[in-house]
Amino acid sequence: MIYDEKLFEIYDDKKSLKEIQKIQNIDEIKFLKSFAKYKNLDFIDLDSENINLNLMQKLPMSLLNDKNFILFKDDEKHYHIATAYTVPFSFLDRIGQCLKEKILKIHIAHPSQISFLIDEYLLKDKIQNLCFELKEELKNKSHKEQSAVSKLFELILNEAVRLKASDIHFEINSSEGLVRFRIDGLLTVFLKFEYEIYNALIFYIKLLANLNVAEQRKAQDSSFSMKIRACEYDFRFSSLPILYGETVVLRILERKETVLNLDELNFNKINLEKYKKSIALPHGLILLTGPTGSGKSTSLYASLNEIKDENKKIISAEDPIEYRLDMVQQIVLNEKIGLSFNNALRAILRQDPDVIMIGEIRDEQSLDIALKASLTGHLVFSTLHTNDAISAITRMIDMKAPHYLLSSALKVVIAQRLIRKLCKHCKIKNEDDEFYKASSCKRCNYTGYAGRELVSEFLFIDDEISELIRLNASKDEILKQARKNNFETMFENALKKASLGISSLDEIHRVLG
Repeated sequence: MIYDEKLFEIYDDKKSLKEIQKIQNIDEIKFLKSFAKYKNLDFIDLDSENINLNLMQKLPMSLLNDKNFILFKDDEKHYHIATAYTVPFSFLDRIGQCLKEKILKIHIAHPSQISFLIDEYLLKDKIQNLCFELKEELKNKSHKEQSAVSKLFELILNEAVRLKASDIHFEINSSEGLVRFRIDGLLTVFLKFEYEIYNALIFYIKLLANLNVAEQRKAQDSSFSMKIRACEYDFRFSSLPILYGETVVLRILERKETVLNLDELNFNKINLEKYKKSIALPHGLILLTGPTGSGKSTSLYASLNEIKDENKKIISAEDPIEYRLDMVQQIVLNEKIGLSFNNALRAILRQDPDVIMIGEIRDEQSLDIALKASLTGHLVFSTLHTNDAISAITRMIDMKAPHYLLSSALKVVIAQRLIRKLCKHCKIKNEDDEFYKASSCKRCNYTGYAGRELVSEFLFIDDEISELIRLNASKDEILKQARKNNFETMFENALKKASLGISSLDEIHRVLG
């Protein structure tokens, strides 16, 4: 497509690409390449470049107020600068005064890539300044209303929330302290620093969690709440004494007011319709299985959201409450005051409920109460830690569940995992098959993945499978019968999603084996 020169001049007046889209439908990359050619400059894709942000330290911060350029690399003769728009000669002269030893070479790049790198550099600079400030405070034993350690901790929380991390790991080894974020199920290093900064951070976090700051010999658990980026978050604190000091993990829990609908979870459509019929039943046990962080809570809440109405009494026992649900009486469990799962369950049954949600079946006692409740006119939802749906039956039998009770009570078992989604900006189609594989770009933080997708398997307990459970049939016998009802394994569900380009075979094998 040929673009009008007037469009280039409008854009060069520092209009955004979105504003240009309103004037004319454009392909952004082709437009920027044409714009670069019009200005006798080269277009560059910063995602494919080896970026050296340390070069930005050669420039004063006053030049960075305008986030439209980045000094990203140098060679024997040149300093290379990427800009979204043409740079005025006066501004180039100011840059040149700071970089006298080499010639400036200007390139046109996508504004979002430049903005991303500028933000990354400013964050790095801010962290360095805070670490320096903190060391000065520790050396001088000064006390400020907002100390450097509090500002550093808030910055860490802000970045964790921005990057959608589920956990923050504060760790220490023989040479340094570090902070790692768990993003999309994998840990990635965010920050490294000296011992004194690490110890000051741990001390501060323990103060927030109302813990004994002097106790470093035993594990401690607590929680605290903070407002981050205009949203309320709960943080679950867990510390553990190790060789070099203490390691701390913070689980991040947003106080979510909006609950997903079942239709938004991307379940197999046939399974979804059958599941909706199952949770409309007046009684029975509905189980979700999978490891921690597999999305079980989200599926549970979506299920309750589907069936809640003014004609039903729904009570949940949770630790912690992750979503607030209208028309659901939510109990916050507290072992310290004796409000355990089992005690809460007994109390719930005296409240005339129609539907009960138990955060997790933890032992034989809670399983026994849940089974009996599901056979006395209550629909019971809960979770269990097993690798697949059929293993949930074996697990409950191992927990002394009578076969006759289990066969009558159990209605559905869903096993699920979360797999990483391929980055839509850089994924590559395999040459020899229908699948896609990961590449890397700055938008996915060079991981090749962005976000996660649910994969699942549904075991519906019909009369035949119920009878097999009663007769203590093997897993293979139950699977054989389930196959007659078009049972789709989690691996098969994941393969379908990989064939659609949602994820990769490598990711499926990483998560499911």
